[in-house]
Amino acid sequence: DIAFERTAIHLMNDNTRFQPTASSPFRRGNFDLLYNLCTQAAVHRILRQQRVNGEEMEVSSVFLRNFYVDRAEEYFDGDLPYGRADDFIDELLQTAPAVLRTNDGKTGFIDPLGAAESIIRMRNEVAMEWKETMARVQEDHTGIRQALLTDSMQYWGGEGEEGISSGSGDDDGGAGNLSFQ
Repeated sequence: DIAFERTAIHLMNDNTRFQPTASSPFRRGNFDLLYNLCTQAAVHRILRQQRVNGEEMEVSSVFLRNFYVDRAEEYFDGDLPYGRADDFIDELLQTAPAVLRTNDGKTGFIDPLGAAESIIRMRNEVAMEWKETMARVQEDHTGIRQALLTDSMQYWGGEGEEGISSGSGDDDGGAGNLSFQ
């Protein structure tokens, strides 16, 4: 029984979105990996925010931490089938509300639906941040590309004492030893 719409699986299986070049298993695998990592990062951020806000021992925080820790290996570690992030959310949504007593004596109701909603909202924020970061990769790498081009031009142009040196060691059959210094 499924507790919510699994849009990620539909996106992975929708080959018409990638018509010029059909979707490959690598594309689907990368999408699922990022989706899974976004979900895991969202849980980590929520738990970290709760700790920073002094809510680490609140019932909701203890519930989410225990739920995640008990299932991290099953849903987030190793070589997994597609859709494990949604399986994690689905199991969370199917968890019945209950009363939880923490180790320090606090008692309260757990809200699995609220926890799932928080994870999904945070996952969206994580995905948007990662998207913005990836959009800046080209400009972030401009300086690196320029330095590499300048260095390679110096080597090939023979400027300075550094450059390509040719050795004639016996270990290469007399073909010469090219190395960058």
